[in-house]
Order: sequence, then structure tokens, then C-alpha cells
Amino acid sequence: MAIPGKAAAFFDVDRTLVGPHSMERLFIPFLIRRRYLRAADLARFLGYMAVNLGGSSGELLHTNKRHFKNKDPKELDRLAEECFHMRIKPLMSFAGRQAVQEHHSRGHLVVLVTGSLKPLAEQIRRELKADLAVAARLEVTDGTLSGALANRRPYGPEKARLVLEIAQVHNLDLAQCYAYGDHRSDVDLLRLVGNPRVVNPSLGLRSEARRHGWPILKF
Repeated sequence: MAIPGKAAAFFDVDRTLVGPHSMERLFIPFLIRRRYLRAADLARFLGYMAVNLGGSSGELLHTNKRHFKNKDPKELDRLAEECFHMRIKPLMSFAGRQAVQEHHSRGHLVVLVTGSLKPLAEQIRRELKADLAVAARLEVTDGTLSGALANRRPYGPEKARLVLEIAQVHNLDLAQCYAYGDHRSDVDLLRLVGNPRVVNPSLGLRSEARRHGWPILKF
């Protein structure tokens, strides 16, 4: 007889556990005020956007990391911790914390899956005592940031693909798993699990939730 798999809870972060904005939207102005990012760095970011406007501007905005080129990754980690405690932690949802704690109490693996930067995701992972944090990782070359991503940004179908990998590694029974998301881009992830939960949904996701009969929560 097959051994049943374990259960997990997969949480989107931006506007699900933290609101109303993305963590990175709070982090970039913080880095400018701390003079980690200078005018030349922002000009590099804007220049790349201008040259590549033929692509999807929305996705390009999130994958363009040219402003981090030649920056110190250790200093970025330090500033991420400072920004988290000053700006992000106060915006964390109490109901979201309770949901994470409930899954912990039930022995579920708790996984954060976010398109935000890994240094920020690690801060919220520690705060919530989550087991894993899957996020956008900045490439490091010869001890400095290259200005590129080291992985595909966990967003849309890529979130679902990564969750399938995690399920295989940890012997998870997806039919017993939970997923929490706020945006239409989370639909692929929500469809994977037996217990999808729609949180603070965008208009597009609210329509999907009603069509599938998915519970709608307010964090």
C-alpha cells in the first residue's frame, strides 16, 4: 500500500501576507534613502527599460535588476533586515499570521512563494518560522551582484512549476495541500492543490474564485 504524502501550505506574500503594496516597492525607496542605490544605478535601470520597451513592460519592470549591478550582496542583506523591521513587518496581516500558525500546529510544511527578492523573503520566513522561502534570487559574480536574476522569477506558471518540484522533493500530497494567493497570476498555483484559498483578491481572481467555488478570505 502506498504511503500517503504529507501536506503543505503555500503562501503568496505580496498583498497576501503583506499589504497593500509589494515588499520590493517599499524596499527600493528605502535603498535610495540609505544611498545604497545612487542616481547612476537608477539611470541604468531606466536605460534598460527604454531599450527593451518592445517586450512586456509589466514583467520587464519586475525582472530588470540592472540597478543592483556591482552592488555588495551582504550589504543588501543587512539593509533588507533593517527595512523589514522598519517598514514591512508593521504591514504584515494578523489574520495571515494566524493562518500560518494554524498550519504549523497541524504539522504542515509552510512554504512562502513570492516574486519579491530573496533577502526580503528570508526576513518574513524567519518572522513566521516558515520552512521554505522561494523567491527571486539576484545573481552574484565574483562577490558582487551582476544586475541579473539567478533564477526565473517565481510568478504565474513558474510558481506552479516550483511547487510541483517541492512536492516531489518533500513527498507532498497536493490533494491535501493548501495555497493562498491574491492575484489572477496565482491561478496556476491554486489549481494545483486540493484546498485553494483566495485572499484579498484582485477582480480577475475574484471572478475565478466564484467560478470554481474557492473560499475567499480577507487578511
